[in-house]
Amino acid sequence: MKETRLCEVRAAEPAGDSGLTLTGVPIVYDTPTVIDSPAGRYTEIIRRGALDSADLTDARLLYNHDLTKVPLARTPKTMTLERGPAGLNMAAVLPDTEEARSVYTAVKRGDLSGMSFAFKIPQGGDRWNRETRTREILKIEKVYEISIVPFPAYPETSVEARSVVQEITNGIKADALIKCNQILFHGFVKKG
Repeated sequence: MKETRLCEVRAAEPAGDSGLTLTGVPIVYDTPTVIDSPAGRYTEIIRRGALDSADLTDARLLYNHDLTKVPLARTPKTMTLERGPAGLNMAAVLPDTEEARSVYTAVKRGDLSGMSFAFKIPQGGDRWNRETRTREILKIEKVYEISIVPFPAYPETSVEARSVVQEITNGIKADALIKCNQILFHGFVKKG
């Protein structure tokens, strides 16, 4: 099931023919993140090593997960994804288009600073602690896309209905909670 998470992005000054370059770390290891979903709140941690055998080929860089627009970059030609000690590092050279220039300028000014990524976890690739409501991601099978986003979907976003939903779902099974988050937030399932 395809899932999405967020991190930070930066703009680099154009150097020679390299054009508009964005860099960031869209996946960070061992950093607890609170996920707010309509089924309730839980903590998620992507563990170091989760990307060791992940498929990073044929990933796209998008703006706001918009699959109807031309991608801003794609691995391996115009975007690189490299496993680092802290997580996944991304560098992308954007095309000379109005949308790419707008995204680049907004990142450079600090108007856009969030990154999100869509990924797939294989069977048995995560672990749930019901007592602490913590999901540990131990293995990521595939990274489908990385997006520059205006509103990171972390605790500060979409807080409006969380307390009511959390009370209702305190007894819900972990698998159901995660499944609800995948379905409601990501719109479609991409099988790989």
